[in-house]
Amino acid sequence: VFTPIMDRPDRIPPSRFDLHLLDIDSHTMWMVELLDCRHGRVLLMDTLWDEVIMCEPITGEQRRLTVPPEFVRNRFTGAVLCAAIDHDHVHGSCHSSPFNVVLISALGGNNQPIACVYSSETGEWGDIIPSSVSFELFYDHTPGLLVGNALYWLLDSIGHDILKFDLDKQSLAVIRGPPLTNDFRHGSHCIIQAGDCAIGFAILSYPHLQMWQRNINFHGVATWVLWKTIDMRMIIGLPKQIQGKRTLMRRILGYLEDSDEILLSVGRGAYKVQLKSKKSKKLCENSYLTRYHSFNSFYPPGTFIAGGCDGNDACYTR
Repeated sequence: VFTPIMDRPDRIPPSRFDLHLLDIDSHTMWMVELLDCRHGRVLLMDTLWDEVIMCEPITGEQRRLTVPPEFVRNRFTGAVLCAAIDHDHVHGSCHSSPFNVVLISALGGNNQPIACVYSSETGEWGDIIPSSVSFELFYDHTPGLLVGNALYWLLDSIGHDILKFDLDKQSLAVIRGPPLTNDFRHGSHCIIQAGDCAIGFAILSYPHLQMWQRNINFHGVATWVLWKTIDMRMIIGLPKQIQGKRTLMRRILGYLEDSDEILLSVGRGAYKVQLKSKKSKKLCENSYLTRYHSFNSFYPPGTFIAGGCDGNDACYTR
C-alpha cells in the first residue's frame, strides 16, 4: 500500500503505483514480501517462485530475477540501489540508470551467511560471497541502510550487532553495537546515519531516544560515542497520550535515510519524526503492527509516467 505523505502539488496519487502483482489469467495476487525501497525503485521477493522483482513505480518497469541456486528455499533479505557513478548524478531520478540488487542469506545450519550481487549492466548475478564468521540474521522486513558505499542490517532482534556489506570490497563483516545501559538494552532500535557518512544507532526507551555515532580514528580503531539524547515528550505533533501515564505501544518502525527522520509507532498511529526540528507528522493509522518503507522519487519534465501522467511537472512521493 502506497500512502502519499507530501502536500500538493508534490503528492502523487496511490493509483499511479501499480506494481502489477495481479495475475490476469487467474485473477489472483502474487505472494510477495517487500524487501527494500531506494533510489526510486522497489524490491520484492516472490515467495512462490524463488524470484525477486525490481519495480519502478514511476515508469511502470518491472524485472523478475531468478535468485541464485544457493538462495532457493532459503530465507534472505536484500537491497536495491542505483549503480550510476556519474559525478553529476542525483539519486532519485534514477529511472534510466543501471542498478544493483544485493541479497544476503543464512546458509545451512551453521549461520554463516552468503551474499550475491546482481548487476543490470551485465544482466547476471556475481559470485557467491561467503562470510568468515557465524551470526544470525534478523528477518522482520526491516530494510537495510545505505551509508557511503556500504549497506547495513540489524543482525537480531535482541542484540545490537550490525551486518555490513562493503559494496566496493564485496565483503561481509560484523560490527558490534554500542554499549547500552540496562535502561535501553531492551528498547526499540534501528540503524541510522550519523555525521560525516558514519553509521549511528538509535534506541527508544520511552520517554528518551538515545542516538549513538560510530567513530573510527587514524589507527582504524572504532568506538561508539553517545551523540544525542532526545526527550520524546518535547516532540511537536505526537499525541498527548504519549506524554501521560497511559501505556501505549511505542516503537521505532524504520528510518528514512534520505531525510534523517524516524518512523515511530504510537498506539495505532504511525508518525514521521524529524530529529533536527523535533517535529512530527501523522502518516496513517493501523489496527495491527506493520513495517514501513520510504519510497522517494522525482522525475524531470518529459519523463513517461505510468498511469497516464504526462510528466510536465516535477513530483515527489514517499
